[in-house]
Amino acid sequence: MNQIPLTNEKISIYNKKAIFLMIGLVIGGVITGLLLSSMFVAEANERITHFDDEFQHGVPPGFTIRVEPLTLSESILPTLGVIVVCISIFFLIGLIAVYIKIFVKTKSKYVGGLLFFLSPLLLQSIFSVNTLRSLFVSVAIPFGPIRESIGFGLGGLGQILVIVSIFEIIGLSILLYLSNE
Repeated sequence: MNQIPLTNEKISIYNKKAIFLMIGLVIGGVITGLLLSSMFVAEANERITHFDDEFQHGVPPGFTIRVEPLTLSESILPTLGVIVVCISIFFLIGLIAVYIKIFVKTKSKYVGGLLFFLSPLLLQSIFSVNTLRSLFVSVAIPFGPIRESIGFGLGGLGQILVIVSIFEIIGLSILLYLSNE
């Protein structure tokens, strides 16, 4: 019985190119998310401090207006939400770039279809960032149930957008990893 001798070659278990690409995309998403969040916090603070200017005939009775800027604890969850959505956007851009490269080489209809599938997802993520931008001001809404349903509380719109984006990142990272093999 002939046996094939084992060599000391290292067998690459992980796709290092895909892992480095994903790390770069995560870093890009985090930096972009932090930059956007700082702009959104400044905008929200400006809107909150000038909220009473929006009422031309005075503030309605029984309506309290908050004029204090956002505290650090109030801006943490929206900031994390923007970071998560920005990471998702960067993964989508990276995946679209990979598929464009593959499509140019192969002219595959399947890859072309994937490009058409990913484009609306990218637009949806961009709109999610804009929605999260609006939710930075949700802490200034005086009515508790409304504030909680559109903010980052349990079951609020902000929380739902972030959870959807987390699942999107998981799926996109798997797809990106497999596409780079």
